[in-house]
Amino acid sequence: MTFVEARNAIIFGLENHLGCPVVLSEQIADVSDFPYSYYSVLASRISDHAFGLRGVVQETPDGYTLKRSEPVKASLSFTFCSENRESPDGYIFGEDEALELAEKAHRYFLLDAHNIITDTGEVVINNVGSVANRSGFLVEDTVRRYGFDVMFSYVRIDEKPTITIQNPGNPIGDAHS
Repeated sequence: MTFVEARNAIIFGLENHLGCPVVLSEQIADVSDFPYSYYSVLASRISDHAFGLRGVVQETPDGYTLKRSEPVKASLSFTFCSENRESPDGYIFGEDEALELAEKAHRYFLLDAHNIITDTGEVVINNVGSVANRSGFLVEDTVRRYGFDVMFSYVRIDEKPTITIQNPGNPIGDAHS
């Protein structure tokens, strides 16, 4: 599993749970309405500096592949945003809506997403940080924000094409026969 596969599994599940967009922090300009949430990658690979599990050579239709795997951790930071506004259902207090979204996402990681199974591997949530206020002033209004960080584990797999030597022989032994 790659970091991107693990991250995508987490974001997909969180978006479905919340019912609002969860975008990369650099993409918030693409979000048109409140509420929304965004994430930042704090660390995509935190290794315990072990050499990893042994490499395995596998035969594929295109030749041989060397696969190396190791358990790693990664960390994402989530922020949930809203602002005070009128809606068809009445006035929405951004503070309450942002906090409610953050709490709903927090519960998701603690209860539903502690172990995510995908086609390429498994993502295990190791730690869910405390929900904290992250509000900020934007031009004439305050964007209400709450957020927390999540640390998770997965097995990273790296692979590359390789060759194998079927029968190397023994050149020294062959010369003396």
